[in-house]
Amino acid sequence: INAEYMGYISFIWEIKKNLKLQLNQWLLYPLQILHLHPHQQKCKPQLLSLLLLLLHQSRSQLLSLHQRKKNVLVQNMWNFICGGLAGMCATCTIQPLDMVKTRMQLKSEARTAKMSTLGTAIDLFKTEGGLVGFYKGLGSALMRQVVYATLRMGIFYSVLDVAKDKYNHPLNPLEKAGASLCVGAIAAMAANPFDLALIRFQADGTLPVNERRNYKNFADALVKIIKSEGFFNLWRGATPAVTRAMAINLGMLAPYEECKARLKKVWGDSYPTYIASSFLAGFLAAFLGLPFDNAKTKMQKMKAGADGKMPYKGFFDCLAKTLKNEGFLRYWVGFSIFYVRVGTHAMLILLFTDLLKYLIVGRKQSISQPYNLISLE
Repeated sequence: INAEYMGYISFIWEIKKNLKLQLNQWLLYPLQILHLHPHQQKCKPQLLSLLLLLLHQSRSQLLSLHQRKKNVLVQNMWNFICGGLAGMCATCTIQPLDMVKTRMQLKSEARTAKMSTLGTAIDLFKTEGGLVGFYKGLGSALMRQVVYATLRMGIFYSVLDVAKDKYNHPLNPLEKAGASLCVGAIAAMAANPFDLALIRFQADGTLPVNERRNYKNFADALVKIIKSEGFFNLWRGATPAVTRAMAINLGMLAPYEECKARLKKVWGDSYPTYIASSFLAGFLAAFLGLPFDNAKTKMQKMKAGADGKMPYKGFFDCLAKTLKNEGFLRYWVGFSIFYVRVGTHAMLILLFTDLLKYLIVGRKQSISQPYNLISLE
């Protein structure tokens, strides 16, 4: 090769090695090479032509980068919106099951002999005014989903999208599990006041008439709790609520995404893939979450006794007394109805989220395609 072109060839090689530099760095790279290597002045016309090419393509890249960042923000916004809507749709579907589940847990605490799911449902129908009784506290349940589902689904899927966009590969199973735990804790802490109001609504019918709180709606419940118990008591039972949410989301979000990714290699992007993945996620969520849900329900509905003391001192005291007074298997009391309730809710919210994202933004839309770096082949 003629020595006159050795500098040019060297420069091309340097450019290829430094393509990963920031735009403002590698745009000035040709001028830096000319300054550091005066012997390359012989190939100055070629270098200037290359510089013009880089400037032209960088403008396109900058515009593409701006649009890409805009797409990421829009995608993240839809993650939150679709997650919240999916949570509300799922809650409206399973609210009667949640009511029965709560009543069964309270009967277990009172050591009531009649514990069957069907018997509890019939008793609820008779004592709470028919079908309307199954939807008691629906307003609080929906407000809880506005906060809880919006945050957990929105944050989780935004983390997945941003991680994939930044590193150009999906999170591994351990990272997905960590994200599931974190979003569960954040969302549960934010939604605890509405969850407390919901439990109070559902438990009110089990109390003697003279001890009932008789809340009108979720807003009335929140106001009365603040006046009678203090503002920070809105987070009563937050420890089991957060623990429960972490357990349920660990069994729900990470396994769903991991199972879906693996089944797509076998069944493709098909209905069986989504249904099977959501079924597994629902089962794991119910199994891991029920012991903590049991403790959460008891702590949030508890009232001071005749001696002025609360039945439970805290989350771990509740778990210990449940084990002592009711037995180990009572942690999973009402598992059938809880599985139908939580498993169905998990399936519905995951499927609704994917469906809404497909209908609104397009499931196949990708925001994580790698940049079209300049080819100097």
